Amino acid sequence: MADSDRPKSLLEQFDAAYANVTLDRRDVYGIPEDTYRRIAAMRAIVDECPDPQIREILGMVVTKVVRLVQTPDHLDSWVDVAGYARCGVMLLNDRNS
Repeated sequence: MADSDRPKSLLEQFDAAYANVTLDRRDVYGIPEDTYRRIAAMRAIVDECPDPQIREILGMVVTKVVRLVQTPDHLDSWVDVAGYARCGVMLLNDRNS
């Protein structure tokens, strides 16, 4: 079996995926330093939420909102925001059942 025919190790697969994701994310979301500075600023407000589970959901929403600031036409981020909102409502619904 030639080297090109053998299955790649998990590490090789990870490294290939990582290289693509890193480039893709920077192209879509901009400079990581700017993104994480914005997330940290908004997260400081979210961290005031006393409910730890809701706080984490809001933290994920913040990440998506910050990404949308850079790329407002990125549909995937809009869908993610809606998904996290639904998770929050599911959590509250389960608590009230």
